[in-house]
Amino acid sequence: MVQSFVRVTICVMVFLAPGGGLTTGASAVTLSYEYSGTGNLSFQSDTTLNIGGTCSSPCVISALMSIEGTGPAFNPSIPSGWATGASATVTDNLGDILSLAVNNGNFTSGTKHETFFGFFRPSGLPSTLDISTLSFASILDGAGTISYSLDISLPSGAYVTPLPAALPLFAIALGALGLLQWRRKRKSARLAGD
Repeated sequence: MVQSFVRVTICVMVFLAPGGGLTTGASAVTLSYEYSGTGNLSFQSDTTLNIGGTCSSPCVISALMSIEGTGPAFNPSIPSGWATGASATVTDNLGDILSLAVNNGNFTSGTKHETFFGFFRPSGLPSTLDISTLSFASILDGAGTISYSLDISLPSGAYVTPLPAALPLFAIALGALGLLQWRRKRKSARLAGD
């Protein structure tokens, strides 16, 4: 069966950094992923966050990982049921590492939700956070939906700067939209000429 991702999004939450003025940034970031379908899937993502601002003592960076899933009930006579798991590693440029993992599954139909929380105290405010996530899902004998998210919270005075990291992604999106428009015009001109 064809497996399909419904959504892979990176959302910047609305917790704007205090005293940010004209600075574009947020003190919390949520990375969200969702998969719907049947069969087996594994997915990996890597994200780098650029950090700005200041960090007063104690400097604490925290992360909350959650996973939720639904799927078919377990049947001992045929391969069925659902299981999923996700892990994340958050590494700053100062050498601090935070590892998180969540596992989920159910032998009966219904929704299950699991969370895992962790934090680290860097010696100062890091300039970058590298986030690597890995997830898997196994949904057998019926459709299911798996979603997980990772919430990163920065200390007061620190914020995520979406540029320039988001600028290449924005340029690619604009280029893709331009290419789609060019193809539509070309197809329309070809149909008009026939």
